[in-house]
Amino acid sequence: MARSNPNNQVPFWQPLTVRSFLLLFIGENISLLGNQFYLVALPWLTIQLTDSGVSLGTVLMAAAIPRAALLLLGGVVSDRSFPRIVMITSNALRALVTILLTTIVAIQAIQVWHLYLFSVCFGILEGFFIPASKAIVPSLVKKELLVASNTLIQGTNQLILTLGPVIGGLLIATVNIESAFAIDAATFIFTTIVLFFVKGSLEPNIEPLQAVESSTQKNLNSSSKIENLMAGIREGINYGWHNLALRTVLLVVMVYNLTFIGPLQIGVTSLAHNRFPGGAVALGVMNSAWGGGGLLGALAPSLLRNIPRIGILMLIIGTIQGASLMFLGFVPNVVLASLTIVVLGFCTGFFIVTEITWIQKRTPPEILGRVMSLRMLSSFGIAPFSYALAGLLVDLNLTILFSLTSCIILILMAWLAANPSIRALK
Repeated sequence: MARSNPNNQVPFWQPLTVRSFLLLFIGENISLLGNQFYLVALPWLTIQLTDSGVSLGTVLMAAAIPRAALLLLGGVVSDRSFPRIVMITSNALRALVTILLTTIVAIQAIQVWHLYLFSVCFGILEGFFIPASKAIVPSLVKKELLVASNTLIQGTNQLILTLGPVIGGLLIATVNIESAFAIDAATFIFTTIVLFFVKGSLEPNIEPLQAVESSTQKNLNSSSKIENLMAGIREGINYGWHNLALRTVLLVVMVYNLTFIGPLQIGVTSLAHNRFPGGAVALGVMNSAWGGGGLLGALAPSLLRNIPRIGILMLIIGTIQGASLMFLGFVPNVVLASLTIVVLGFCTGFFIVTEITWIQKRTPPEILGRVMSLRMLSSFGIAPFSYALAGLLVDLNLTILFSLTSCIILILMAWLAANPSIRALK
């Protein structure tokens, strides 16, 4: 008799019957659609102003550095207050920042230093938003709905990543670039309003784990609050470090992302600008290919009967993506590039749903925000270095960028495959 698969016990649409999850789902997906316009417009505006891969890399670094630096603090704030409040505050402030950026672009006063400034602002706000957005779901749905919830979230995210960039690219090409920023601002306003009606079942967590409880949980004065926040950060790091399986997965993902995040984002923008005709439209098409592949990958965990254990899955995904990056360095046209990016997106979407669910099921609720901030740090924290690496290599040669980073990933996967402890992770 075939084994039952827990991934198939709950229909993937079931979480939508939970009112608060439905509201969160609607609001954040509308906001994500707006973000796709921004994520096409910002790199394209940077390339248009500077014609430099290094400049594009440093603009992306300007957001990535504060985002990475604040993720752990954002995790503590999320654990010790309602994640919903953190999300509302972040979205409202990002709406204001985007409105200001739209205005400066519309009056044709934009300069390169503005891009750095706005990127820093977004990075700061995302450092608080990201852990809260990952920690809020378990407070809205029961544990048995987590796989379905994460499948829905990641699946619709990837659907939006499929449609949004193409629409954004066409909008920039046919109307103007400031319209893309304006739509993003409007979606931030919408999701801020929607989040006011979301209610979680969990109270704010104001205490650390019982195993490491201390007097820092009392509100004494501003100095004590700072010490309390620092203690919370230490608790999250200690938990992640002393959990062998979690530590191993996060370290592998971090090293892998060093050679993937920057080369993909900067490399794809450079392909559209330097190798393929179509400009912003070509960039939108390739970004949409990423979203389409990610959508299929996000849906796959809820459809497959048997998913490899996490250690084997990491090795499979990394090997496929390393080989795909190598091929991307030699593709002659946007069609083949898009098909390759579909494969990359599929692998990423599949792994994200599986890995995040794996973490959520193994982490106590009172420290989940901090653990999710560690997870985000393994990708966002390494992003500044990845952007710097990619920015330098892309100005040297686009094919070298993809080939060298591909070789690093494949060598890493071969080394990990020879380690029995990695293969045994489950």
